[in-house]
Amino acid sequence: MWLVREVRWKVTARAGDSETGRVLRWEFDTEDEALAMVKRLLAADAGGQWRKQSGDSQPPQQA
Repeated sequence: MWLVREVRWKVTARAGDSETGRVLRWEFDTEDEALAMVKRLLAADAGGQWRKQSGDSQPPQQA
């Protein structure tokens, strides 16, 4: 018998618009690792491509 609680932090980003954009996903073991990815994405050379969404938004669905 196993009782397991798995907590994974997920980062979801969409590159492009909602119709044709790619959905990118990463999973992390810790909140710090996930936040580090978010900071890397926001600071990426794609300048302005990534933007923060409000906390009540649902992540994009994978096509």
